[in-house]
Amino acid sequence: MSEAVAGEHTRDESSLYVMIWGWLIFLLIAGLAIFVLPISKALAAFLIFSIAAVKAALVIRNYMHLKHEHLLIYLIVLIPLLFFFGLMMTLIPDIVYRHAMGM
Repeated sequence: MSEAVAGEHTRDESSLYVMIWGWLIFLLIAGLAIFVLPISKALAAFLIFSIAAVKAALVIRNYMHLKHEHLLIYLIVLIPLLFFFGLMMTLIPDIVYRHAMGM
């Protein structure tokens, strides 16, 4: 009986991985589709970074099996993410205004 439960558990994990893979493909296509939308470069950059963050979270949580970890590992990851977000918010306006002014 335990073999049947183990087989069912493996099948559930496989379907989860396929579903996550499908979401990653969808988000990849959505990120590429942003280039053809008539939106500003700043908004396009924000959307692309947002989609990349969602894809990274999906990979980290499911493929690296961090969904079974305690809260401390998430707090350790939060500090570099906040640092990255701060750098991004600092540098993106500079890049956008530099290109807008023709420098």
